[in-house]
Amino acid sequence: MIRGKTRHQLFLPDELSRRLTAMAKSQKRSRSDLLLEMVEAYMNRRSASQAEDRVSAKLDRLARELSKTNSECVVISHSLYRFIRHQLIYAAALPAPGDDAKALGEKRFQAFLDSVRQRAPGGRQGQRGLIFGRRPQWPASIE
Repeated sequence: MIRGKTRHQLFLPDELSRRLTAMAKSQKRSRSDLLLEMVEAYMNRRSASQAEDRVSAKLDRLARELSKTNSECVVISHSLYRFIRHQLIYAAALPAPGDDAKALGEKRFQAFLDSVRQRAPGGRQGQRGLIFGRRPQWPASIE
């Protein structure tokens, strides 16, 4: 008996047996070697399919997260569009600001930029702090 190998008895239909014998003769190999190679290929293909299923599940999850993020970006850009439009329409009717108003506006704008910087990815509050789920805590000077 050959060490490291187990004997298996296999019954093949006559036509399949003739094809196996013809293939073995044409490749000058034993039928056992051919069957071993075929079984390994079949089993490797099955395990590859399982790995593809796991990767596919991960890709589906990423696609759902990307879709959600895309939806959030659409809402944010629409909100920004409406805010800018509102400001351009209604601020046009106001008189030009004085020096005090300009200084106060600049101070508030800098406070706004600081709070955005804190909430930006890599900032102290993490990646999702700027988007939905939390009301921003603005500094008192902005309100």
